[in-house]
Amino acid sequence: MEPFDVIVVGAGIQGCSTAYQLAIRGQRTLLLEQFDALHTRGSSHGASRITRMAYDRHHYAEMMKEAFPMWDEIEKEYGQQIFVRTGFLFVDVPGGDGQTTVERVLKRVNIPMETLDDEEFRRRYPMLRYSKSVKGTLERFGGILLADKARQCLQELFLKHGGTVKTNERVLHVQPGAIITVHTSKATYKARSVVLTVGAWASELVKSLGIELPLQLKRISVCYWRVDRPEDWDADHFPAYVDFSGKHHMYGVPVYEYPGLYKLCWHHGPTLTSPNERDQVDDSAAVHTVSQYIREHMAGMSDTPSIIEPCIYTCTPDNDFILDKHPNHSNIVIGAGFSGHGFKLAPVVGRILAALAIGEDTQYDMKPFKITRFGKTVTSSL
Repeated sequence: MEPFDVIVVGAGIQGCSTAYQLAIRGQRTLLLEQFDALHTRGSSHGASRITRMAYDRHHYAEMMKEAFPMWDEIEKEYGQQIFVRTGFLFVDVPGGDGQTTVERVLKRVNIPMETLDDEEFRRRYPMLRYSKSVKGTLERFGGILLADKARQCLQELFLKHGGTVKTNERVLHVQPGAIITVHTSKATYKARSVVLTVGAWASELVKSLGIELPLQLKRISVCYWRVDRPEDWDADHFPAYVDFSGKHHMYGVPVYEYPGLYKLCWHHGPTLTSPNERDQVDDSAAVHTVSQYIREHMAGMSDTPSIIEPCIYTCTPDNDFILDKHPNHSNIVIGAGFSGHGFKLAPVVGRILAALAIGEDTQYDMKPFKITRFGKTVTSSL
């Protein structure tokens, strides 16, 4: 059988985006997934993700300027809405490092914003209560991506453009070479290049290829809380937001997914030694932290979660992604460590990984995403 041009391993949002980008470039592409197509075991499931231009790192703000129109084009081709514009609110104390940096980056990339002093902030958002002075930066481009729908959309578009998907097929071994051999639980495939986008399973798979990556897994408890007046908190009246004003960074998504329930989460959680222990770790401390935040800052919201959905972050030490080729095998590409903020950037990430796989220019400075930034990571010459 003729080898595939590219095999993409892992059908989370980054793998689906990469496969789609390869397919629209005419590459004969296979997308492999160890679970079912829209599984809930990793990092890409769930109904929503915050999407924003407001970043404290310039390279991501620049990428988001490209990601927004790419999502628009994907949405048009799919023919269904996958993005809901709500605006995005960044909350911090006046002069806070996070907000100062975000505003500087937004100005640098020419993104309009509105600054809300403490008085104006409290007037607009009386349901958010603070005992200290706060400041808001409102960026109107932001909103929420309908996450499950976006992943399904990219899978369907990939198939439309001639791609092949194999699910419930775990990759057991990747054998390097001029033509790469991929052994799975069901079959053996060959390809000229391979892209590995396996999320929380990245450390295990790349270790078998002679690389140690400093990735840390965290269980995130995605919590939904009942509100007294849903109309005050819905996507038409309340923005997506991130709060950097205290020691615990929180993020909130307007009432949209479940009737009468607001999504509020802590951007942190207990450490995992394996993705397979996600449901065994104790998340009570994380849930308690959000409950305490609600009691202090959210008027008209229950402090007992109605729904808790688990998710996994795969984090690098600097929270920058890994988008790079294997140091010894240029036809093996690795996309990993999306650190809880990669979903919104998936169209650009997919284009970068596709370019690396077929030898095109990525059009970006790739230094922030290199494997070599961690020092010695290659443990064998495999």
